[in-house]
Amino acid sequence: MDPLQPMDRLQQAYRDLDLSPLVEPEDIERFRIDYGLDVLVRLKREIQASKDDGKFVFTGHRGCGKSTLLKRLAVDLKSQHHVVFFSVADLLELSAITHVNILYAIALQLISSASQLRLNVPDDIVKTILGWNQQLTQTEGQEHKTGVEFQANLLSAVTLKLQQEKVFRDELETTFAKRISELVSKIDRLAATIQSQRKKTVVVIIDDLDKLDVPLAEDIYQKNVKSLFSPAIRIVFTIPVSAIQEPQVMGALNSAGIVRPRTFAVAKFFPWEQRHDPQAEPIAKTLNLFLRILERRIPGDLIDPETAREMVLKSGGVLRELVRLGRECCTEAMVRLEIDPGEATGRIDGEVLALAVRNIRNDFARQMGASLYEILQTVYQEGQPLDSSDLGFVKLLHGLMVLEYENDALWYDVHPIVLDLLKRQQAVS
Repeated sequence: MDPLQPMDRLQQAYRDLDLSPLVEPEDIERFRIDYGLDVLVRLKREIQASKDDGKFVFTGHRGCGKSTLLKRLAVDLKSQHHVVFFSVADLLELSAITHVNILYAIALQLISSASQLRLNVPDDIVKTILGWNQQLTQTEGQEHKTGVEFQANLLSAVTLKLQQEKVFRDELETTFAKRISELVSKIDRLAATIQSQRKKTVVVIIDDLDKLDVPLAEDIYQKNVKSLFSPAIRIVFTIPVSAIQEPQVMGALNSAGIVRPRTFAVAKFFPWEQRHDPQAEPIAKTLNLFLRILERRIPGDLIDPETAREMVLKSGGVLRELVRLGRECCTEAMVRLEIDPGEATGRIDGEVLALAVRNIRNDFARQMGASLYEILQTVYQEGQPLDSSDLGFVKLLHGLMVLEYENDALWYDVHPIVLDLLKRQQAVS
């Protein structure tokens, strides 16, 4: 018997349903279920088989599990490579990201990883990357100092400025926009320095570029991909799945040597031909996998089995949507338990799930307009968009209101909770 009271258990489940990806080793150990193993192995083998300057682009719906998979990839590669894994969102505002500050962030993270291992980095590289802002180095009072302590202190100051100050980022952009070749040269020398001392080739994995707004992602990967791909090291980039709907973006990536982005597809509960059949049984392997993922976070005796099944199906096969639904259910169950402790059991049942679905449905509704309902209706009926480059469709795809699935061919469907909106509009039966 679990000694915790129902409210305590719901609070713990709420904490376990953190929307952040699994990147910490202890979280991966507690919650990980092998999912996307085929994608992980393919990406790993392509990296290991590539030339030392290979570039890789990874995509998939937001919340499908890319960040967790990339962290696992970093761990798997560490035995043979010097791996630098970082989230660009931890260093830069997503709305202010450019190819210039992505390259600068790579250089910064290479210096950081070398500093942590107390590797020797040439002073001229440190001066170029960390000492370009004279006001900052003078403020630190370290303009004439060198060595590991200087690197660590100035690295910390530069990173903080980069994260918090727009003026600093603007000055950085002005400084390096016309010095890209110099910046790339320093990155290459940093990698060579690390490799010579560690006897391992460098692999950089950049997470969260897939969270960029589509126009910004298109600007980076279409107009500036040549500069972005200039460093002579292996780099894994992420990109929004909606951005690769744009033929010009794909053309630019193809010209830069990316035959096709590696995609982490959404899990399918039904094959295309049965997607709207109310009598169809979900694919058992996929359903059971998602149920196991849910069980790691919500104990079985805290949720009705049929409710757990329905919650999984309402996720549309997107891991983050399952976690979001579960967390919303915990909130509603806690509210019910506090308001009506005499009647509430503290279990998550169909009534609680209905409230959680309502909340998320309303979140989606706030993003909708009449024209988007028409696109949703077409996607639902045909399994395909009218035009994959249509801005309305791209918005729906980027916002998880439309989900992309893979069989022998791509097909699309409406998020199950958004489908409730269509039915309420009587746009579908």
